[in-house]
Amino acid sequence: MILTRHLFKFCGALAALSLVGIAVLILAQIVLRLMGSQIPSADDFAAWGLSASIFLALPTALTHGDHIRVTSLRQLMPAGMGHIADIAASGFATLMMGWVAWAIFGYVHESWSYHDVSQGIVAVPLWIPQSAMAFGAILFAIAFAERTLRLVLGLPVERDDVAEQAKGE
Repeated sequence: MILTRHLFKFCGALAALSLVGIAVLILAQIVLRLMGSQIPSADDFAAWGLSASIFLALPTALTHGDHIRVTSLRQLMPAGMGHIADIAASGFATLMMGWVAWAIFGYVHESWSYHDVSQGIVAVPLWIPQSAMAFGAILFAIAFAERTLRLVLGLPVERDDVAEQAKGE
């Protein structure tokens, strides 16, 4: 589980770099437009960067407890029942994200097998930018599986709780 935490953190850094890339691209596009020029397919590259930043940030956001969760209902439950509900919800999310990751991977594989390219001025094989989305979705499913396992074993699930547990050992 330590390896996955480092992998999730690395993906979070890649997501941040994607956002920086989008900002640089937009600023460059603004400057070039003032000079009467433009970056070919800049909107495509910005969209792919946004997709990468979203999907690559999902696993690390989950391990930090930054995803929006409905805790109001769980707070009304007794502790044991709330824990069981948390396990059930995480297990269901694991199954759903596993299915989503499988579907996205199939989508990327189709783009690769059919040699799909973007329709913009710069023809980019679509499987390349789509791979970040598939990688992020797969890791998100793994993050949910890890969360479910941690809940079943009674281990802390959020990163801050895991760090505190490691200090205590």
